[in-house]
Amino acid sequence: MQRKDLNAVEIDDKITDRYYQKEAIRAVCSNVAQGHRRSLLVMATGTGKTRTASSLADVLSRGRYVTNILFLADRTALVKQAKDDFHNYLPEMSLCNLCSNKDDKNARIVFSTYPTMLNAIDSVKTEDGLPLFTPAHFDLIIIDEAHRSIFKKYRAIFDYFDALLVGLTATPKTDVDRNTYDFFEMQHNVPTYAYDYETAVEQDHVLVPYYNIEIQSLFLNEGITYDKLSDADKERYEDDFGDEETGELPSFISASKLNQSIFNQNTVDRVLQDLMTKGIKINGGDRIGKTIIFAQNKAHAQYIVERFDALYPQYRGGFCARIFCDDTYAQSLIDDFKLPASPDPYSPDKEKMPHIAVSVDMMDTGIDVRHVVNLVFFKKVCSRTKFWQMIGRGTRLCPGLECVDSIDGTYTDKRRFLIFDYCGNFEFFRQKVNGIEGRETKTLSESIFCKRVRIMQDLEDAAYKDAAYQDWRTGLGDTVFQQIQALNPELTAVRLQRGQKKYRNDLQKVLGSLESHSTIPQIQAKLTLIQRAQTEDYQKNCTILDLEQLRAELRDLIQFIIGESTKKLIYTDLEDKFGEPKAGETIDDGYDYEDYKLKVNRYIEEHKDETAIFKLRNNLPLTSDDYQALTAILMKDLGNPEDYQREFGDTPLGLLVRKAAKMERDAAMQAFSSFINEQNLNQQQIVFVHKIVDYVVENGYIESIKVLMLPPFDKPQNFLRLFSDAERKRLMQIVDSIRDNAVLVRSESSGR
Repeated sequence: MQRKDLNAVEIDDKITDRYYQKEAIRAVCSNVAQGHRRSLLVMATGTGKTRTASSLADVLSRGRYVTNILFLADRTALVKQAKDDFHNYLPEMSLCNLCSNKDDKNARIVFSTYPTMLNAIDSVKTEDGLPLFTPAHFDLIIIDEAHRSIFKKYRAIFDYFDALLVGLTATPKTDVDRNTYDFFEMQHNVPTYAYDYETAVEQDHVLVPYYNIEIQSLFLNEGITYDKLSDADKERYEDDFGDEETGELPSFISASKLNQSIFNQNTVDRVLQDLMTKGIKINGGDRIGKTIIFAQNKAHAQYIVERFDALYPQYRGGFCARIFCDDTYAQSLIDDFKLPASPDPYSPDKEKMPHIAVSVDMMDTGIDVRHVVNLVFFKKVCSRTKFWQMIGRGTRLCPGLECVDSIDGTYTDKRRFLIFDYCGNFEFFRQKVNGIEGRETKTLSESIFCKRVRIMQDLEDAAYKDAAYQDWRTGLGDTVFQQIQALNPELTAVRLQRGQKKYRNDLQKVLGSLESHSTIPQIQAKLTLIQRAQTEDYQKNCTILDLEQLRAELRDLIQFIIGESTKKLIYTDLEDKFGEPKAGETIDDGYDYEDYKLKVNRYIEEHKDETAIFKLRNNLPLTSDDYQALTAILMKDLGNPEDYQREFGDTPLGLLVRKAAKMERDAAMQAFSSFINEQNLNQQQIVFVHKIVDYVVENGYIESIKVLMLPPFDKPQNFLRLFSDAERKRLMQIVDSIRDNAVLVRSESSGR
């Protein structure tokens, strides 16, 4: 069936009725209509990325551009949420949650995590036994929260399917990784469409602002110093931290250990009491509003719940609950926490417990709960991107929600949400605007493979020339070769963490853990070896070959200690000290869309018919007045010469504008028409000239003859073989003239 003009396909107001959502849809449709296969939407958390994606799917479907659609997310909870949202927006469309394995996999829209989809490519078959998900099965892939680690680890999915790609992200445009822009084949910092947090809050009022309360805990920020404790606390400290065997007592406990393996009752109680007394309440002030506490780890989350139940026994039994990925009922708790979920109108009677969710990563991103009014940062966050995603859990509007807070008293409709920060996160991002982004993790199999290769490289050193070392290297080589032969090409490489010293330190932890389980018969049989390997003599004199032999001897015993925590958890109760609260000092949201490069590109796009830009698009020479007008706009109105130099270097102004505006095809064809007409060209030569035209249309000009030696001009025959000397000279004269028309300024009187 013939495709429709996407501009003529009406956007359904029942799905998306906000102007910026429609602008995002039209931007993608325009991108697709121009032949681009990849688009990236950057929209602040809470502004309706999923709703926009469903409406886009509807428009592209009715426009006959797509039939089958794949929606990818990185967690099963987000897959379920996306499917539920699409069902509300597109009730007539058949949907399948591939993770649940209950729905019809032939549905029009399939929702999946990345690993599930990778597995399904090979495992899901039709009734005839053929692969269901062929490369042509999906016409559109929507990538939720698109970022570089997804494309690195699961790029095979996007290489396998021949489909349009639309990435969704709430990450501020300036924080989106350059590799992400490269993946979507677009200019750095210039997504297909962007809608920022500040506009959403201050101009359009489609999100509510946060009000942050920063309270500095001495222990969480500086650690615990024995000499600074009271006499009573010193006694408790000695009981909790003293070594019973040696009598040693640490003089200092670093802040990094707090909430990791050391939990202080006084600190946790203060945080919970602040929340219950100062947090936004509902039901006329009778109950704390929906709250997310961001905890450090599973043990920390559990301790918070236990302390809440102890402090508020009247709420014991589900009012405050831990939500952790390994918990059996984690998804059920999330579902209950979200009620009443959109599109149902909010009603306090429809709320279900828990009212306080103590989350360990599960609710940091992606989970939409419009009636969340309190967030508690009880852990440090280093990633600016993640920090803003976590803040986004509270930004959604909630009409009908009756609130009580210390700022406005009692009011209806959510006006704000509170953020309690006890770990210095806001101050951290004031000092380090860009934060510290984490690195991608690697699987155990990938790590082992890389380490084997690294060891093989190290064993090439002359110090390991003895036969025993070389036999080991040969064995490693055979293993690696077999792994490569059997390698699934969809797996990607990971960074290798290496070092013999780290190997020895980690080994000692394993040996100690094995020895503590010496009653297990298999470990008992190796106990002499385990104990000898922990001696100081062994540690000083063992070689890397000894360590490898030890690993081989003990590897079958690891099964007995897998999953065992090597950290001893300590629960203490020392008097923490808290600074005066600092309230309402916000930080920059990071959505700086008005950077110089973007302003230049937007201006050129929106003023293509202005005289100077029109001339550049149509290969007409510039006058001095034209050049002065462009200079004033780019180096005065939109920025300054320093901005231009920083973003574009020494690129001549005319070439920059020509490249951004592109050249009209008719103008490019006109430039080469005389060459085609005058020369008696064969079919291959004409095809080559058309390649030049295509390149000039897309890039604005050709920098030098070297470009014509590179792809796509090098095959099937290259420039030098295809044309005679005279023909090459004439062609280059035309190519140079096109470039000159964007660089040289014609005098009004002399004509040049």
